[in-house]
Amino acid sequence: MSDFVDVGTGAKVRSKTARKYWGRLSSLSRTLLPDSLPGRFFMFMLLLVFASQLVISSVWNFQSWTTQEKALENVVSNMAVRVLSTIEYFDSLPDRYRHIILDQLRDMGGTRYFVTLNRDFIEIDELPGTRSQDIVINGFKDTLGAFQANGTFSNDAISIAFSAPETLRVFNNNTYLMELTESWGQHTLIVEPLSLPVLVIQVPVSDNEWLYLATLMPDSGIMSSSLPMDLQVIYLFGLTVLLMFGSWMIYVLTQPVEQLSKAAENFGRSFEPVYLPEEGAREFKTTASAFNRMQRNIQHFLNDRKQLFSGISHDLKTPLTRLRLRAEMLDDDDERQGFVEDIEHLDMMVRSALQMVRDTDIHENPESVDLEQMLENIARAGRSVGQKISVKCHEHEVVTGKPLALRRCFENLIDNAVIYGGSADISLSVEDGYNRIVIRDQGPGLPGGMEEEVFQPYRRFEHGEACNPGGNGLGLITARHLVGTHGGQLSLRNHPQGGLEVTLTIPCDI
Repeated sequence: MSDFVDVGTGAKVRSKTARKYWGRLSSLSRTLLPDSLPGRFFMFMLLLVFASQLVISSVWNFQSWTTQEKALENVVSNMAVRVLSTIEYFDSLPDRYRHIILDQLRDMGGTRYFVTLNRDFIEIDELPGTRSQDIVINGFKDTLGAFQANGTFSNDAISIAFSAPETLRVFNNNTYLMELTESWGQHTLIVEPLSLPVLVIQVPVSDNEWLYLATLMPDSGIMSSSLPMDLQVIYLFGLTVLLMFGSWMIYVLTQPVEQLSKAAENFGRSFEPVYLPEEGAREFKTTASAFNRMQRNIQHFLNDRKQLFSGISHDLKTPLTRLRLRAEMLDDDDERQGFVEDIEHLDMMVRSALQMVRDTDIHENPESVDLEQMLENIARAGRSVGQKISVKCHEHEVVTGKPLALRRCFENLIDNAVIYGGSADISLSVEDGYNRIVIRDQGPGLPGGMEEEVFQPYRRFEHGEACNPGGNGLGLITARHLVGTHGGQLSLRNHPQGGLEVTLTIPCDI
């Protein structure tokens, strides 16, 4: 029973480990993935180019190497037949004629074979084995096997090996090829400036004599599957040009997306329409048309809202005045007081709504704003009338925004901190490209879970109504809207040490 538990536990551990490593891999891929759309397109283009080149190179190398192997096998077969004929010829000669024939061959020249008869077996400093060399050695062994079958020497007596010309020994184990004069064979096995491998075959033709035959291998083009250097340079140059052209095309194709992003960001801040040209690819034409239509609809809605509230303000003035006059004519003092309070409350709500519309509909040109200076000015004005306001600036950057809108936003939040919390402690810093303004008071804070509900229109709590009976519950909505038009955010939380903490983040590059 315990075995089953162990197996299950091991599977769970392996599954947990696999999820852990997969999570790390996913996190790493997200980290390496560029943020911009052109960067991602370029990265995927590189991956596709390298993957396609890998596949093509693999297929090309396989086909090329197969062709070269067949060509090398044919060359080796022909060379082995000639070597076999030479061995058979020398084996058939009487001993006294063999050296005479060698001298005649050496005087004739014009061959790439170096043949000697040696008394000792010569040790060869073999080159590191390669696939091409294995094909050559196996081809010679197969062809020379027919001569071995005659029983002239043992099957293991034949020696076939590759050597570099610089370390090749001839005649005996103390004489190197490089020490000989040209007439003795350097011109046969040395092709400057190349250093081609030399195939050395040693066959015993008698009890105390070895036939030593050395020959150059075929041209290095057959022995190697790599591209020549000049073709590699041309290939890399062409690939670089294609990548540059592809990068430029990616930039051109993604420009409309960047324009759409900037237009959406600007419209979201100021609600001033930024119309996009409806041209280019079909998908972008459709997107640009829909975006322009959305901007027009939103602009019409904002204009209609403004006109609606202006109309309400104008139309309610007369009936409210008549109601107030009629209330004053009531004989019952208590009933008259109730009517007047209701009318004043209704009038306050209308005025507050209209004030909110005016506050959030600020038409001014953006300009550079020094946030530290603005906060210091607001604090100085508040301290002059006895308010407890302090400003601590750790770091800040000048932003481009609407000064009046930002000032109304800060004044609203600072006044709330002073009225409902007794004081306002302000800190200004820069974090991750954002100016971070924190306003903390010393009040009771918000009831638990009400951080979002407090942004509802006319929503007020018991402590707020007690501290400021004339409030309307629209200040936080106005402040959040003004921060949003500058690309920022506003959030609330109860500080662990007491009081409410309001945090504003405004991007530095607006």
